[in-house]
Amino acid sequence: MSEQDLQDVTGLKRRSLQVQWFQRHFGVTPVQRADGRVIMTWSAFEGLQAKRAGVLPGATAPARTPLIPIRKAA
Repeated sequence: MSEQDLQDVTGLKRRSLQVQWFQRHFGVTPVQRADGRVIMTWSAFEGLQAKRAGVLPGATAPARTPLIPIRKAA
């Protein structure tokens, strides 16, 4: 992603705020260059969006634990 792409996606110009945006919305700290620029590919960003939406191909929902009654009904 270019710097303009990152600004369009996050709505932020400052690099440190862009990093905070990725942490807040996706729970990940993006890779940064030595000068602080965020390094993100479009495919990585789309993967983060798919994971957040729960639509990753081949992903299955976690199995639900069985319900155990606490006591017998009267």
